[in-house]
Amino acid sequence: MSLWRKVAVASVAMVAACARMPEDAPAQVSELRPAGCAAQGPTGAPSGNHDAVAALLGASPECPANVLEFRARLEREPATLATAFVDNRGFHNGAAGSFSLFESVTGVVAGVTVAPGDFFFGHFTEKRGTELVLEQTPEDKALLIELIAWDPAKGLFNFYELRGDGTRGQWFYRGDSADILRDIARLHRQDDPAHPVFGQRLRCSGCHLGGGPIMKELDAPHNDWWTSARPLPLAGLTPEPSLSRILGQGLGDAEGLAARVRQGSARLESSVAFRAARRARTRQERLRPLFCPEEMNLASDATSNEARAAQVKPPSAFFVDPRLASRELAVPRAAYDAALRALKSAFPESGQPDGDHPWLAPVKAAADAAAVDALVREHVVDEEFVADVLAVDVGNPALSPARCALLRLVPEDAQGGDAAFVRALAASKEPAAHELHANLTEPARDAAWHRAQAAAMLEACARRLQSGDVTPYVELLAQRRAEVFANEISKNPRGQILEPGFRVIFPDVTPDPRPGARVLTRECTVVRR
Repeated sequence: MSLWRKVAVASVAMVAACARMPEDAPAQVSELRPAGCAAQGPTGAPSGNHDAVAALLGASPECPANVLEFRARLEREPATLATAFVDNRGFHNGAAGSFSLFESVTGVVAGVTVAPGDFFFGHFTEKRGTELVLEQTPEDKALLIELIAWDPAKGLFNFYELRGDGTRGQWFYRGDSADILRDIARLHRQDDPAHPVFGQRLRCSGCHLGGGPIMKELDAPHNDWWTSARPLPLAGLTPEPSLSRILGQGLGDAEGLAARVRQGSARLESSVAFRAARRARTRQERLRPLFCPEEMNLASDATSNEARAAQVKPPSAFFVDPRLASRELAVPRAAYDAALRALKSAFPESGQPDGDHPWLAPVKAAADAAAVDALVREHVVDEEFVADVLAVDVGNPALSPARCALLRLVPEDAQGGDAAFVRALAASKEPAAHELHANLTEPARDAAWHRAQAAAMLEACARRLQSGDVTPYVELLAQRRAEVFANEISKNPRGQILEPGFRVIFPDVTPDPRPGARVLTRECTVVRR
């Protein structure tokens, strides 16, 4: 059994999410044993929720003690399960035996109508000799299943876990989408950024910062996920009968899971209750997804490294926010391979020079972009303001510390509004503040101007990536990956969105990249600080 035994919400889809943390991770939530089959709530009483998980448990004469019993109970309902499959240690590292299964449920469960995107659960595998087995040994506090379910009465998602108690599985309700908003209230707004403080309501706040389902590899090609075109290799491991039955029922392409994650996210964004919960937060909190990352997605070339295409195609969202500009970019394969060699790039455990898909990069999360869309729809900000903010440090669209620091200058409440913000920018000594001040006050700098500037930058990138050495850009790529781990979204001691110690996602390079060491200019040159 790995030291990083699953004790928090896990991998890459909603279902995916809180990183595995050691057993001594801090917690302030009561973990009293539930009575009967009601999931234990944070205060020891049954949760009283109205989602499909609560309904199914309440209708079960005996509590399902593991994922097989839980699936068997679901299979007696007029419901459909769709299973997606991901290699936690990289597409070509099946020999490690670490896979996750993320299952989505639709239909009717214990009388609750479950639409696509309403109900997900995840569970995991391990290797025993030459067998690939379901990881369901009920060791004390071991995570056996993680679940997220839409509560039609609340208008929020509820988060659950099935954990071992040393003998069998016990059910726990951890909190809901509104609890996550409370847990991340100080995110990027810390009194002492060197010692960030997070709420303790639920572990899932470390990864589901938007309050809903997530999948890091949301867009095709869904790096490291099973697809019908490219099934995950099991490296000679034989699935045990119970796992073989699940796999034999038919795995769904990762795109199917991604579509349901999007549907679940859209349901939360349209919820009256969730919108009210966000309106109750401070103005800084509401504007945070515009200035700073809350979640993170990964994007890459659509073609795998195995195909050895003549051109590597980096995602343009790595260079510029798609809200401002996008276009196809390409790098000669020989130049990309030379950069990997120059950086001594090696994927952990497999030793290959790269991951499954080239140029796997952190990009702005779809959930953050959707939150910005909601701000515009609700007239909290307009598109001009959005473009003005995104144009600051335009070459770092997802992780800019300079742009994120400006959030602290936003008035906590709406009184004074834009005028107070403009005054605070003018009084600041930071170059990013001066840039945003100019964007907000100079009439020529409208959204169309920002989009034209961003498009010109991508044109410059297209030219530079096709000519000569691309090592500086691959160095910047490695730096951006390191910056996710250094960012405050990865500082919650109860969970991290990239799940270090459990997931292996990026290749290593030598020397180790230093966050903030390089910047991308508007001319699309990489400059050392």
